[in-house]
Amino acid sequence: MAGRAALRLILYTAASLSLAAPYPLRAQSSDRPGTVRGVVFDSLITSRLLEGAEVWIESTNRMARSDGAGNFVLSAVPPGRYLLTLYHPILDSAGLSVPPVMVDVTSDNTTDVTLATPSPAQAHHLLCRSDPIQRVGAILAVIRNASDDKPLGSVTISAHWTTYDIGESSVRATPRSIEAHSDPAGHVLLCGVPTDVALVLRGRAEAGSTGMLVLDLAGRPFARADLHLTVSSATGTVRGVVRNRHGSLVPGATVAAVGMDSTAQADAFGRFSLTGMIAGSGIVEARAVGYMPGHSQTTVRPDSVQDVDIVLGDSATVLDPVTVVGEYTPYLARIGFESRRKTSQGHFLDTADVKRSGAIRFEDIFRMVPGARIRPVGMGYVVELQRDPSNSSTCPPAYFVDGVYFPLPPLQTATVPIIPSEILAIEVYSNLSSAPAQYQRREGVCGVILVWTKRGVPKNRVSH
Repeated sequence: MAGRAALRLILYTAASLSLAAPYPLRAQSSDRPGTVRGVVFDSLITSRLLEGAEVWIESTNRMARSDGAGNFVLSAVPPGRYLLTLYHPILDSAGLSVPPVMVDVTSDNTTDVTLATPSPAQAHHLLCRSDPIQRVGAILAVIRNASDDKPLGSVTISAHWTTYDIGESSVRATPRSIEAHSDPAGHVLLCGVPTDVALVLRGRAEAGSTGMLVLDLAGRPFARADLHLTVSSATGTVRGVVRNRHGSLVPGATVAAVGMDSTAQADAFGRFSLTGMIAGSGIVEARAVGYMPGHSQTTVRPDSVQDVDIVLGDSATVLDPVTVVGEYTPYLARIGFESRRKTSQGHFLDTADVKRSGAIRFEDIFRMVPGARIRPVGMGYVVELQRDPSNSSTCPPAYFVDGVYFPLPPLQTATVPIIPSEILAIEVYSNLSSAPAQYQRREGVCGVILVWTKRGVPKNRVSH
């Protein structure tokens, strides 16, 4: 990939030279030379004036270097037409070159010229010609050895991010990634990466460390990165302080190396130290109560100490109190017990009534119910109801426990295996017609008893 990109750049540069020089360049002899004065601007990475750029007059050994303000001067230049070429380490590391610029120098005069590196859009177009412009970007990374800064080839580098698909009723997060391999010069090109989310770059040297860094293109179609790895298990130390965005120290913050087991607690002055960190590019994150998490990118060198400052985000915003009004309907009201009790078509007992009865067995509760008779049967008791007030005959009713039909067990056992302390409420209907319609069964000709237990109450209340 890198080789094809380099070939495209060579062809692009050659084409630019042919277009820039429609006729042979020539220097005119004169006794009074001129001056070329200019400024160099970095459109690719920093969007600032570029220091340390070398400006050459082609086919000569004349060179000027830009100062801190990006200015350069080529003095005592004989009159004529010349091509100026630009070189800087950021161009070399990105595998890019700038087409030469033609200038005319006149006798005893100054020629002003402006030079600039390619823009991010131009770099993206040159390196990733198949990418759609303005929708995705490119990352050009250089993989280096953390021990000696030499390039590392044949290393697999991957970029990871998360996309969010918003549906009508849900938001689904989908992790995505792409990967590429570094060339012998340590260059690796990742095309088709998003420009609107932060990316995590990962790489692992063979039998060595794993490097990691966070990169945000922030809407730009091109970014440049250095990822450091080691080919051994060397470690180093990271120390520093945790501050807030106003510069004040944050004591007691928890500091951790992302993807590693190294953690530390900042002291009363916000200072921390992480020892035994694997050498290479890494991310150190700090968290503290009341602040948004902060992180810092660092390169751990073998057997050395790196100093970092971690700046936490703004203090957590405390919102004004919000009053949430919810409506809760008691369980007995939801099952209809309260509304049926108002009709007076049956006999109703609640928890207070059960407690007041002093019952030890389930059947003892019904001694306080008019028309009910407790009859001993075998080892237990059975409850019988009087169907007709004019007739003293009684018979067993049908039981429903927590709304579910409960057929009577054999008469040699207790009728219903429930202890009084479990009971929430009881409804007694002496005949089938007076029972609620949903509890009318053929077995209920002698009446219906509805038992509501505490076990039947939902564990989680319904929210409104």
